[in-house]
Amino acid sequence: MAIKLGETSMKRMIGSISLCALALTAVVTVAAQDDETRQGTGLPTLVGENAGRGNRMNVSGKVTLMGTDQPKRRPVITVSVLMSGAVLDRTTTNDKGFFIIRNIPRETVTVLVEVDGNEAARQVIAALPMGNSTLEISIPWPSLAPPAKPGVISADQIYDRSAGNQALFTKALDAAKANQKAQAITFFNELLTADPKDHIAWTELGTLYFKHDDLDNAEACYFKAIELKRDYFMALLNLGKLYFGRKQFDDSVLVLTNAVKARPDSTEAHIFLAEAYLQTKKGNSAEYHFNEALKLAPIEKAEVHLRLASLYDAAGLKKKASAEYRMFLQKQPDYVDKERLEKYIKENPPK
Repeated sequence: MAIKLGETSMKRMIGSISLCALALTAVVTVAAQDDETRQGTGLPTLVGENAGRGNRMNVSGKVTLMGTDQPKRRPVITVSVLMSGAVLDRTTTNDKGFFIIRNIPRETVTVLVEVDGNEAARQVIAALPMGNSTLEISIPWPSLAPPAKPGVISADQIYDRSAGNQALFTKALDAAKANQKAQAITFFNELLTADPKDHIAWTELGTLYFKHDDLDNAEACYFKAIELKRDYFMALLNLGKLYFGRKQFDDSVLVLTNAVKARPDSTEAHIFLAEAYLQTKKGNSAEYHFNEALKLAPIEKAEVHLRLASLYDAAGLKKKASAEYRMFLQKQPDYVDKERLEKYIKENPPK
């Protein structure tokens, strides 16, 4: 089902949202503008201090397999960077899940994560004028995940479907997870023809298009879901991500603000909103939402300390940056680029 909305209709929808992961596979947090950045954060900058804008960047981060039990055998986690479908470079994570890929062209690229050879997550990273990219990727892994508590279902995910429509919904999700795009779209089309008010189905169809880089159809599906349910979190979150990837940062801020309102306890929403604020040169707002994410998940989202450190360093607040680096290393002592952070801390001792 290909849905096209005119630009005027889209803008009207955004405006009507009161300041209103991919869901199928993984939660991916993208962080950009690292310690090279000296401009564009919205915080004070040092007089005469301008960062170089090289044409290469690094991509680093951590992949976490979500669950409470340790696996008998840790699966092999491979991270690849692709551009225009071609693999630029590939690496495996260390035993703590950290990775780094250096010297990538400063272009829009796709980061692909595979677990034991199977695709587990995919994220498009928009080309940025400066800085590197740091990612935190959390993947629900069946062998690690604890059994679900019976009867505990998020109210946000409840939709009253007929037995036939529920069967179509399940088939569509199964086909999407098996990477059978055409079959999944067929099932979603049948379901949405029978019940065009199913906002969850619209969102999942949008996510399927998003996963396969069909952003126009993904956007239209998310709009339809939000039209049906203005505070539906997953549609708001994914639409905000989509706008971020397209560099529509003002739209991203607008939509993600409502995602945070819909679910204030979402660390992912706070982090993406912070990143969008950075791109609109509102560093103080970015700082606030990064800190909100850390309050919600101080250990799980430890990488946010790196983002705050980059923000402070860009503003010339090196002691505050050092404090963030130190807190990060206390939580992640095996970080792959530990020596660089320790050197920075030594050169700029925090208070």
